[in-house]
Amino acid sequence: MDAILEIYLEDLPPSEFPELLENMKEKMEEILKSEGIPFSSVNTGMTVRRIYVMIEGLPEKPPSRIEEKKGPPENIAYKDGKPTKALEGFLKKFDASPEDVILKDGYVYIKKVIESKSTKELLSEIFPRFISRLRFKKPMKWGNGEYEFVRPVHKILAMINKEIIEFKVFGVESSNVLKGHRFFGEEEELPGVDKYEEVLKRNYVIVDIEDRENMIKDQLNLENVDVDIDEELVDEVAYLTEYPKAVVGNFKEEYLELPQEVIITTVKHHERTFATFKNGKITTTFVGFQDGPQDDKNIRKGFERVINARLEDARYYYEIDLRSSFDEWNEELKGMVFQKELGTLFDKVIRIRDLALKLAKMIKYPDITKVERAAMISKADIASKVVYEFPELQGVMGRIYALEWGEEYDVAWAIQEQYSDDPREELGGIIGVADRVDTIAGNFSVGNIPSGSKDPYGLRTKADAIYSIIRKFRWDIDITELLEKAFELLKNKENREELYKFMKGRFEAFLEGRGISWDVARAVVHLWRTPLRGTLSAEALEKIVDSPDVGDLRIGFERVHNMSLKHDSKEFDGALLKEEAEINLMNEFFKVKSEVQKSLENLDYDSAYKSLISLKPHIDRYFDEVFVMVGREDLRRSRLGFLKNVDELFMSVANLAEISKNRIDEGRNQN
Repeated sequence: MDAILEIYLEDLPPSEFPELLENMKEKMEEILKSEGIPFSSVNTGMTVRRIYVMIEGLPEKPPSRIEEKKGPPENIAYKDGKPTKALEGFLKKFDASPEDVILKDGYVYIKKVIESKSTKELLSEIFPRFISRLRFKKPMKWGNGEYEFVRPVHKILAMINKEIIEFKVFGVESSNVLKGHRFFGEEEELPGVDKYEEVLKRNYVIVDIEDRENMIKDQLNLENVDVDIDEELVDEVAYLTEYPKAVVGNFKEEYLELPQEVIITTVKHHERTFATFKNGKITTTFVGFQDGPQDDKNIRKGFERVINARLEDARYYYEIDLRSSFDEWNEELKGMVFQKELGTLFDKVIRIRDLALKLAKMIKYPDITKVERAAMISKADIASKVVYEFPELQGVMGRIYALEWGEEYDVAWAIQEQYSDDPREELGGIIGVADRVDTIAGNFSVGNIPSGSKDPYGLRTKADAIYSIIRKFRWDIDITELLEKAFELLKNKENREELYKFMKGRFEAFLEGRGISWDVARAVVHLWRTPLRGTLSAEALEKIVDSPDVGDLRIGFERVHNMSLKHDSKEFDGALLKEEAEINLMNEFFKVKSEVQKSLENLDYDSAYKSLISLKPHIDRYFDEVFVMVGREDLRRSRLGFLKNVDELFMSVANLAEISKNRIDEGRNQN
């Protein structure tokens, strides 16, 4: 049996779509499992005016289940071997007899066979519960305020096969009536769940999101021009329509004089239309979408009228901006607040400059003058007219104006690339890291610390970008030097330890985001202060972690690590170490230590791991033949001090004790 629930409501905002789709699927599967109802699949979907859940492979009636009920303690349930009133009351509540009693763990239990209702009856209870559990970014109330949902609900369709599932929510009774497109469709009684998509399609509703996306892309194949198929924009148009129909129009040719980025932004962000190109240059043609099958010239004219008006505004602001300068805009930044308690935007620019210069010296960047210039004009375009009108062009316009006013090419591009997680050139990366470090440290210093899902200033994303840029340009730096500099500039070291804990946690998340296994990420997370080294170590370990050598080495290292964990000194007297196995390990250790240190100097973690693996048989023999915790104090301390040195060498590469034992066992079985 198959069932469907569709909620027909007022227009949904696009921001609700991605999370709600996943939320619906998870919630329905969770409820069905908790009720013991088997199913083969749960599929969810949305249009701008409806959300639905389709459940396939349901039984007519779920199997009965056995539930164990716990009663009073045995000493209260019986007195002199006879049931007490406490036990009698418990048995009466569940319609059981004394013969049904089971004694376990000092308590009375009974087992009851729970006969299930029909799936149809259960769904009449489940569907309202499911609806009440849905969560939204921006819920709203309507009527007299007694109803709350993402948008006011007008119809509810609920069926199992060909039958209606009856219930009532938000004052609306469920039915088998399906509403088609708001303007071009009709209402129909759905003959059966299997006809859902068919009935909607003939009423101008393409209910599946992927089908709408494909329908949009098919209509973007135009002759004579190439369409910029922006996937995010395709998604947004699919969210906003039930029957997307392309509308091709043209803006005035005179606006081609504007920077290409301004035209694209006007066309895309303000009218949700697609720009077109010919021979790599933007054309006056654009493609918009209406919701419905009609051919209406007035709709095309409406698109053209609005886009021409927006481009005229852009041209006006652009021409005004060209009469200004970065120096004038920086003066304006002195009156713009960056964040409460963190000063003005110009204050931030000065901090970015100082952090950028610090970073440039750390990585030995060859042209400090360019770093200072790029930092000083990095935020100036925020004061421009175009960016005020089109905020999404921040950085882009800075680059355009910089080139127009004769700034050096890489300085101009650094203004734009400071906002990128993947800048093409180091200069943009330097400014971008300095900017993000200042924002993260600044927010921590004033107590704006991310917690749970709350991160209003996007500090997690900024930390991930810092690590990504460091990895890209292979900057072998200690990130805490930049963080300390940021605190110094802020003149506030509040929540310093919390910031370090945060950056350490984000390093682990960053590694996992790059495809590193969770246990490998945990094995190197202590290297977060030197992110490049931690990342290279993780990447090298990930390649060999499933090999038997690493599995065996992990066992040996764990013994070294645990044995020396509480010992606080690396001092040892080699003359006291006279056992053949410990002399052998000591000699091999010094040889391997030299190899590992040389490998780490060259950032060659593949070789470092090979060297460490060569210690494995010597460590095994050591623990087979040498008793570390001897009664003689000087010998015991020397042995522990030596093991502390071995442990430190390993820890400079990875904490192999964090590698999952289950993974090692699986690796051995596969090999």
